[in-house]
Formats: sequence, structure tokens, C-alpha cells
Amino acid sequence: MVAAVAVVLGAAACGGDDDDSNASVAEGVTQVERQLLGEMTSDTAPGQLLELTRVIVPAGQGLAPHTHPGPQMGVVVEGTLTYSVFGGEVTIIRAAATANQTEEKYGPGQTIELKPGDVLVEPPGMEHTGRNDGDEPVVIYLSSLFPEGEPPATNVE
Repeated sequence: MVAAVAVVLGAAACGGDDDDSNASVAEGVTQVERQLLGEMTSDTAPGQLLELTRVIVPAGQGLAPHTHPGPQMGVVVEGTLTYSVFGGEVTIIRAAATANQTEEKYGPGQTIELKPGDVLVEPPGMEHTGRNDGDEPVVIYLSSLFPEGEPPATNVE
């Protein structure tokens, strides 16, 4: 069963601050969707929650700059995601799982385009954002390992 919510990544889906997040979504600032596909705890990672989610970023929409409380790996399966790094470093794997696979690192101030088949690896606390400048939705599958009880994302200034 898929659980869908219109507000993705907590307040990070909105353009406003945490206090205004519900108003911003209601005003249509963004309608990013986070669909929880599965979650579980594991004896090998006590206190951590392993999640698999699908994120859908509609055309012309984006996420506020944010961080995650644990590591996250994602693959773009549809559309082109414009991804910006503000703090920390992201690893991008192009042509993942093929003979042509390459690995790239991006840091603060860098913006890149991620296309279907590109994989991103985000360490905890890395500050970043993503937006869809195209005409079709961007679809991303994410695997996350977050501390139990923590929000999946926190906005940053």
C-alpha cells in the first residue's frame, strides 16, 4: 500500500519558514508529493528507520533549501531535476549500473541537472534543493536511513 501526502519533506516542500509552511502550501507555492512505499526498523541499525519513497515534483515546482537527518540515496526515473548544493557535498553517479558509469562530486554553490538514470547520494546534514524547470513531472525514488522520530527534512536559511 502507498501512503501519499501533498506536503513532502516536512516544511522543505514550501517556500516559507516552518511557521508559514501550511499557509504556503495552501497558497499553492508548491505541491510536491512524497509517497511512502515502505519502511522498517532493523536489528543491524538500532534506532534507525529504513524508508523507500517516491517523490513527484510537478512542472515548475521545487523544494526550499533543506537537510536530511541521515543518509539518502535516490535515482531520477522521469524528468530533469535541477539540483543545487549549499553546504556539504553530494555524490552523483551518472549512467548508474552500466559500463559507462561515472562518479562526480558537487559542493556549495554548484547546480547540476539530473536526468533519468542518474543517482544521487546525500550524506546527513548536506544543504541542498531541487526544482523542476521542465514541462513534465520529475519522479525520484529515494532510500533513506533516518533516526526514528526525526522529520525527513528540515528547512535551512
